[in-house]
Amino acid sequence: MIASFSLLHPSELEALSPELTLFIFPVGGLEQHGPHLPLGVKLLQAEEFSKTLATGLARKLPGWNFILMPLLPLSVDTHTSRMALPVRAHVVRDALVDQADQLKRLGFRNFISVSSHLTPRQLTALEDAARLVTSGWFGGGSAQMVSVSSALIDSSELWNSPVLSLPKEHGGAGDTGFMLHHHPGSVVSDSVSLPVVPSPKASPARLIRFFRHEVDGYWGSPSTASASDSLRLTTVDAETLATRLLPWLERSEGKKQFLSAYGRFPVNGSFFKAYLLAAIFFVVMTFWVLWSMKDVFEP
Repeated sequence: MIASFSLLHPSELEALSPELTLFIFPVGGLEQHGPHLPLGVKLLQAEEFSKTLATGLARKLPGWNFILMPLLPLSVDTHTSRMALPVRAHVVRDALVDQADQLKRLGFRNFISVSSHLTPRQLTALEDAARLVTSGWFGGGSAQMVSVSSALIDSSELWNSPVLSLPKEHGGAGDTGFMLHHHPGSVVSDSVSLPVVPSPKASPARLIRFFRHEVDGYWGSPSTASASDSLRLTTVDAETLATRLLPWLERSEGKKQFLSAYGRFPVNGSFFKAYLLAAIFFVVMTFWVLWSMKDVFEP
């Protein structure tokens, strides 16, 4: 069964088997994708991909229940900055932990997150949330959670942008094709005449413009967008992830494939600022103690 959490009645939720129920958390951001697309493209992509993934899993596990959680409009990283609504990493992490915590108290134990932003800090925040939910520090009983989107990151993407995300396209053929298939009325009709814009190069000047909230627009080729190609790619990715999830759901095996290497870079972690502040506090206190005791060591 596939159901929306928002439409469940309390009695229906209580009737679900905790061992055979998977909660899917779609997470996406809000930002500009060029003049031809709406601000919520990534949010809508997370929602549609979650539905496609649930459909694929339902075919493979007919006895299971797949519950689609409400959309979380939360993204740590954005590709543009002039019209974007990013949040801090701990907001993404804690939103998932808190909601999974309450479901754990009801006896449920299987959770996954789906993100349309395949970016370093976003995926690391989702992986940090999965660790907290799985650790058992919060809520009652054992549970398991993974960031399924992390499995889509390969080594070439990792080393291309290990800390700051700079995708090959943004608002290009992929995003435009997705909207043409699922929400054609929201695509500006003259998108077919938009020119090809090359992917921007990483540089100090672009970084400065980003933090000044001056980066906007799109890059890629919206004019070559195909609704059918977008549907095919989404279906292929969802089928791949559904297959990878089977051993994890049935035997709690294969969790490592849902951990991207982005987490190996400390700056990407959702706890990085807390660790940094703790380190600064430790250094300051050490110097303060040594300074206050300097008279003890003077002859």
